[in-house]
Amino acid sequence: MSDANDEKTNENIVLEYVLESSPEKVWRALTIPELAANWLGEPGDGETSPAYEMVDEEPCSRVRYAWRDRNTDAPDTLVTFEISPAPGGHTHFRLTHSASTLPRMAANANGVPMARAA
Repeated sequence: MSDANDEKTNENIVLEYVLESSPEKVWRALTIPELAANWLGEPGDGETSPAYEMVDEEPCSRVRYAWRDRNTDAPDTLVTFEISPAPGGHTHFRLTHSASTLPRMAANANGVPMARAA
């Protein structure tokens, strides 16, 4: 890794790097569960160890994980990884750790609302 920049703004922690790997390789490391566990650790259950789950992704550009750890007083957080090509086949890498997460949808709210005739 090189060119590290750290900043804290409005409860967000932002880290930026230029990685000496291609964007495709970094993308795979962030989105394939077995490879992501090497960077992020094995996901726990959220009760006895920190848990995380992928919330959404924009292929080869951005992936977001919701993070929770009931062993701390910290709220659930959102971790966003953004990548883009850099000169020389390298990757611009930006990690934003936010104290706020996306609102959770109800389990039955994944479809278009449907009205039935009485």
